[in-house]
Amino acid sequence: MFPEAGAAAAAYAGLGAILGHDFPVWHRFRGGKGVSCTCGALVSISFGYGLLACAVGGIGVLVSHYLPIGAVLIPAAFLIPAFCRYGNEVGILTVVMTLIMVQRHLPGLKNIPTGTEPQKDFLKKRKRSKRDQR
Repeated sequence: MFPEAGAAAAAYAGLGAILGHDFPVWHRFRGGKGVSCTCGALVSISFGYGLLACAVGGIGVLVSHYLPIGAVLIPAAFLIPAFCRYGNEVGILTVVMTLIMVQRHLPGLKNIPTGTEPQKDFLKKRKRSKRDQR
């Protein structure tokens, strides 16, 4: 996106956006939308690999039916390209993004084995209501 600034600048900016959305001061450090910020950060670092990482996370949700799985898979899928293509600095920043995502979704990840985490089936046909049939 900004080739003259480099991937590291995009990674730092993305990490700042993730931290700002996940831990906003004005909401007593309780926030959200970190997954979408992570996707945006990864796409800013590398358009192709970022989209691929987001697709891996989406497929993870479609297969597992658990949103926390996809949320953690997105930055984790970007780790190899981050280190191999962009070097240690971007790789370490991506590790930090992954750890933030794990920390934010740890309660949901812990609920999966106990069966208390709600499942989402996005491919299941929904029943049409009487209102939709008109």
